[in-house]
Amino acid sequence: MLEWAAVQTIISPRSASVWRHGHPVRLAAGLYGNRELVRQLIVRDLGERYNTSLLGFSWSLLSPLVLLAVYTFVFSTVLHARWPGEATNSPIEFAVVLFAGLVPFTMFSEVLGRSPDLIVTVPNYVRKSVFPVELLPVSMLGSTLVQSIGRVGILLAAVLITRGSLPWTVLLLPVVLAPLVLLTVGLSWMLASLGVFLRDLSHSIGLILQLVFFATPIVYPLESVPEAWSPVIKLNPLTLIVESVRSVTVWGQTPDWAGLGAWALVDTLVALLGFMWFMRLRSSFADVL
Repeated sequence: MLEWAAVQTIISPRSASVWRHGHPVRLAAGLYGNRELVRQLIVRDLGERYNTSLLGFSWSLLSPLVLLAVYTFVFSTVLHARWPGEATNSPIEFAVVLFAGLVPFTMFSEVLGRSPDLIVTVPNYVRKSVFPVELLPVSMLGSTLVQSIGRVGILLAAVLITRGSLPWTVLLLPVVLAPLVLLTVGLSWMLASLGVFLRDLSHSIGLILQLVFFATPIVYPLESVPEAWSPVIKLNPLTLIVESVRSVTVWGQTPDWAGLGAWALVDTLVALLGFMWFMRLRSSFADVL
């Protein structure tokens, strides 16, 4: 395993031309030009994950539902946690609001949890100089988004059953999730490239995601955070996304457009920097693998 000093040597400015890949128009054009390959990789990824299992694609729905049941029992029944503004103390209503927070976090954590091993597990792709390995994080995100559609369907069905109708604001859900998609793919590019050199990253990412989970108001309301810690929690980019998903799907409210716009700019920068970072390290992948 290479030490961090070795990684610093690799990313030294000996080939500044690599940074041109971060141009937004060039990046978008490259992704669009390879859209058919991305589609094939998404289908391949979904097939490899579920074709050999008995329940198949149902696992992508079953896992978050089991977690939802556990969290609802612990926080609603045992700890008697409640969401502000809810008319009743029903565990069902608590579960619906909680699930609205689990949906975006599950998408985020699934992609990042797999990212450090993404390049390491496909050395044959790396050795093919013509294969655009930078599409692998994009295709993995795409397959996770496909699975997230089923979870969103469950969420909307639960809102319809418990509330009697769906608010018009659910149409804003793709807009709310767009910054999260940018953040996720940017961090995935970074982790996938670093995972080639820092093999411990694949072991530590699970712990990091656990910390991020409890630093995000998913199983607790943001209003319950002590005042001293509230600014820290709000600096978590997932906080506004989770709160916005709840607003548009459960409570029928429009999101904080100013905050969402600010985070969208930050997440766009993360995506561009993540791509440039990946392309800078890409030429050294074959030497390590």
